[in-house]
Order: sequence, then C-alpha cells, then structure tokens
Amino acid sequence: MTTERIERAPAGGSVAPMTDEQRRWLRAMMARFATGVTVVAARYGPLLAGMTANAVASVSIDPPLLLVAINESSETHKAIVGSHSFAISVLAGEQQALAECFAQPTSAAKLQRFCDAPWHEAETGSPILDGAIAFFDCRITETHPGGDHVIFIGEIVAAGYDEAGDPLLWFGSQYRRLAREGG
Repeated sequence: MTTERIERAPAGGSVAPMTDEQRRWLRAMMARFATGVTVVAARYGPLLAGMTANAVASVSIDPPLLLVAINESSETHKAIVGSHSFAISVLAGEQQALAECFAQPTSAAKLQRFCDAPWHEAETGSPILDGAIAFFDCRITETHPGGDHVIFIGEIVAAGYDEAGDPLLWFGSQYRRLAREGG
C-alpha cells in the first residue's frame, strides 16, 4: 500500500500548501473510492447549468437532506446561488456520454445546449435529466465554505427512482458499470 503524510505547518496546526506531487498522490488515493455518478443542475433565469459530480452525500433522512460540493468558480455554482435550489440526477449505466459532456469545462455552447440532454422539472424548477435512475430536487437550507468549493445542503422537496435501473460508477479515474453475478 502506498502511503504519504501530508505535512502540517508548524504554527497553528493548519495544513501547509500542497505540492504538485502531493496533489497527484491525493487524487490517486481519492480515485480508489468508488462513487455513483451524478449531474447536479440548477436554473436561474436564462442560466441553465449542470455539471458531473461525485461529491454528493446523504446527510439526514428526517429531515431529508443531501449535500453537494461545488467549485465556486463554476456556472453551476452561480445558478445554485441564484435559484437557491438544485437537482441531482443519478446517472444510469448507459448515460456515460452525458457524464462526459457535463464534466467538460463550461462553454457557451454547453450552457446553451445543456449537453442536448432531455430534462424535466419537479418542484424547484431545477433540471432533472430524463433517464436518470434517481433524482433529488432540493431547496438550499445551508451553505458552508469548503476550500475552493462551497458545500450546499439541500432539503429534498421531490424525489423519484427507477427500480430496474443500474448506476454509472466512477472508480480508478474511469467510468464503470455493475457486473452482474452469473452473467
């Protein structure tokens, strides 16, 4: 097993700035954590923005809360802040092309076309991708700083899922699908 210590600054116990080598090591380590693949999206006036994200987690069942961490320089961040809401679409195994499109840096064409993805809305007006195996439509209840990201906690106001769908996964810096036993 590869291990490395992230050195601490001598005063105050805060983490010293990371070197490029440490960033590569941390990315490699985080790539060992398998996650589902989602698109987080919001609509604020004419701005329709979405991005592929795996920094998504359940916070609470009662009340129903989710969190998502979004880079504060992204168009999706701007749309979430403006609308005070977001939707999370959990992608199906066959939606890898959408994941790849929404993972690309923001461009005017992407914002205008929304990756040519068909979508609908539930309660908040945030875009929910058609064909997703689950969705969560959320209103923001809290925000917290998280380095170069903002952590949004949202209360789920509408949700749905497809019992038959299989998820798209991310592991080892690659998209993956579930392997079926016996098949």
